[in-house]
Amino acid sequence: MLGVAQVFLGVPQKPDRSVEAQSCSRKPTAMTLIPRQRVGEAASTVNLTAQRRWYSMREVAVMLGYGLSKVKMLVITGELRSIKDGEYRRILPEWVGEYVARKAAEAA
Repeated sequence: MLGVAQVFLGVPQKPDRSVEAQSCSRKPTAMTLIPRQRVGEAASTVNLTAQRRWYSMREVAVMLGYGLSKVKMLVITGELRSIKDGEYRRILPEWVGEYVARKAAEAA
């Protein structure tokens, strides 16, 4: 709390960093909505994973260990199939699997 002299002398006030002020201003995140596993609870009872329908080119680059430009080149040359979704390109998980299988067959 600021003293009376600080308020009247024009000393800039510090923002309120109390716990109440912080808790009111924070927005809930997705992480706060995920239930936590309790001690002694089986891990199989908590299943929050969902199967992805498609991936972005950036996600495929991370999955394959490639750079984004390499994945873009694979799509342009037709080595990796993709569909246009608005202004974005999307790649189905099956197509990533086909590409990996084809590369493994070429290497063998």
